[in-house]
Amino acid sequence: VARADASVATDTLSLDLTRLAVRRVLVNGVARGFRRDSTQVHVPLRATDGATFTVRVVYDGAPKDGLIIREDSSRGWSAFGDNWPNRARFWLPSVDVPGDKATVTWTVTAPASRTVVANGVRVSRVLRAGRPALAVTRYRMDEPIPTYLMVVAAASLVETPLGATACGAGGRAGCVAQSVWTFPQERDFVPGPFAEAGRIVTFFANLLGPYAYAHLDHLQSATRFGGMENATAIFYSDDAFRKRTLSTSLIAHETAHQWFGDAVTPAEWSDLWLSEGFATYLAALYTRETQGDSAFAAEMSRIRDDVMAATVVAQRPVVDSVGATDPVTLLNANSYQKGGFVLHMLRLEVGDSAFFDALREYQRTRRNRNAHTADLQAVMESHAHRSLHDFFAQWLHKPGFAELEIVTSVDDSGDALRVRVQQASRFGFFALQLPVLVRTDRGDSVTMLSVPAAAAQDFVIPLAGAVVRRVQFDPTVSVLARLTSR
Repeated sequence: VARADASVATDTLSLDLTRLAVRRVLVNGVARGFRRDSTQVHVPLRATDGATFTVRVVYDGAPKDGLIIREDSSRGWSAFGDNWPNRARFWLPSVDVPGDKATVTWTVTAPASRTVVANGVRVSRVLRAGRPALAVTRYRMDEPIPTYLMVVAAASLVETPLGATACGAGGRAGCVAQSVWTFPQERDFVPGPFAEAGRIVTFFANLLGPYAYAHLDHLQSATRFGGMENATAIFYSDDAFRKRTLSTSLIAHETAHQWFGDAVTPAEWSDLWLSEGFATYLAALYTRETQGDSAFAAEMSRIRDDVMAATVVAQRPVVDSVGATDPVTLLNANSYQKGGFVLHMLRLEVGDSAFFDALREYQRTRRNRNAHTADLQAVMESHAHRSLHDFFAQWLHKPGFAELEIVTSVDDSGDALRVRVQQASRFGFFALQLPVLVRTDRGDSVTMLSVPAAAAQDFVIPLAGAVVRRVQFDPTVSVLARLTSR
C-alpha cells in the first residue's frame, strides 16, 4: 500500500516492479484498471482521486533479487532486503530512484521462530495461533528515505543490546539506542568492534549535528556488500561475522552514511560521492580521533595511492553522468577514495571552522531531502565567503589528479632555496596549495607554495644562511598529486 501526492500534474502513476505478477490495483479502495509491462505497473489517475490518494497493489511471486531468500542447513530459512542501487523493484512496487524519498511502514507476517527487523521503530509484534505459528511484526519509519535503503530482515536472529549510547547526540538531545543482531552462532563475537558504536555516533554528531533517527541496529545479513547503510538498520555481510573480520572502520563508514546518504541523499546517481566520499573521509577522521595524526596520515596516504592506481580516475570525473547509467559501476575509486580525498583538501582549503559549520548547515537544511554537488558547493561558499567554483571544477568535474615534478637547488650564497614546480599535462593543470617542509641546522619550517594552474612555476624560500638538511613536499598528505622530486 502506498500513498501518493498528485500535486505534480500527471495522468498516470508508474511504479517500478519487475517480474512479479500483479493481481489487482486499488485506488482509494476501489479497483482500478492498470497496464503492466515487464518492468512497471502503470495506474491511470482521475481528477476525482484527490490531491492525496492511496494506491494498493496486490501481487505475488518469488523475487529474483532485492529480497534475498535462502535456506541454510544450520541457520534455517531467512530473508533479507538488499536493494542498492535499484533492486527494490524486484520485490517492492515503488519509484525506485534515489531522488524519490518516502516514509515507510512494514507489516511482516513470518514464522514466529524468526525475528523481524526493519527500518524505523518496532510498533508491535502479535502472535497468531496455528501451525506453523506466525507473528505479525510492524515497523514504522517516520523519516523519508529512498527505496534503496528500505529493508526488512526475517531470520533466526538474536539481539545483543548495546544500550542507550551517544546520549546528547540523538534528536532533541536524546540518546541513541543501539543493538546488534546476529545468528546465535556468532553471538559471542559481540560486542567486539561494536564496543565503539556509541563513541562513533557521538563523534559524528559532534561534527555534523544530531543523529537523524530514533535508534540504530546492526545486523548480520545476506547483503552482497561488505556493509549496507540501510537507514536505522545497517546490514553487514554474513562472512564478516562468521570469519570475525568485521572492523571498527567498517562500522564507522556505515554509520557515517546515516548522515550522508540516508538523512541527506544524493539526488542522482552521478552525485554518489556525496554519500560514499563522505563515508570514506569521515571514517578516516574517526581514525584520527581514536588513533592519532600518524594513523590518519597513513590512511590518507593509502586512500591517495588507491586513487592514483585506479584506471577509472584517469578516465572519468567524480561527478559522473556517464557512469550513472549503470550505478553499480560508480562503486569505484572516484566515488569513494577520490571523493574522500577531495573533502580532505576542501577542509584544508576553507579551514576547519568553515568546513564543519558548512556541513552542519548542509545537514540541517537538507535533512530528509536530497542534494546535488552544487548544493554542497553553495553552502561551502557561504561559509568560506568566496567562490569555490575552480576548486569544485578541477577536482570533481574533470578526471585525474595533479602530477608534479619538483626540482630544488640552494643558491651559491646559501640565502635561498629555489623550487621549480612543473606540471604534466596528462589531466590538464591544477591550482593547488603545496606544503614544503624545510629542515635546516636551525630547525624546521613549513612554507605553503601556491601553485597555479600552469605548466611551471618558480618559488624562492629564504634561508637566511641556514644549512638545508632535508626538503620534504606534502609532509602531511594534503594534496591529490603524484610527486617526483630531484
